[in-house]
Amino acid sequence: MSVSAIFGARLVLPTPSSAATKAVPPQTLTLGGGHGGCGLVIECSSRPQKKATKHHMKTRPRKTRPSDIRRGPTVYPPLPPLPPDWTLVSEDISADAPAPAPAPPEAVQSE
Repeated sequence: MSVSAIFGARLVLPTPSSAATKAVPPQTLTLGGGHGGCGLVIECSSRPQKKATKHHMKTRPRKTRPSDIRRGPTVYPPLPPLPPDWTLVSEDISADAPAPAPAPPEAVQSE
């Protein structure tokens, strides 16, 4: 960004040599987006975006029809009971069940 774009300075250009014989006032070229001598000029600025929740609240669908306004929430059938996380096993071990694995040998301590 140039200094002239920030401060809005004007440049005075000399007249062309062919027009030097005529009495023409010097031309002025306006820089800084054509805003002239105003103070700080901000160019290429964009509007900030809304955050997600604010955007969705503003653009959400509205209930405008009378049938929509009177409609209640959807009623779903109840969910089936969930299976238990743990099952109790009785102390009796049937013949069909495999034998429990033997305990690992204990570590031998040497002196």
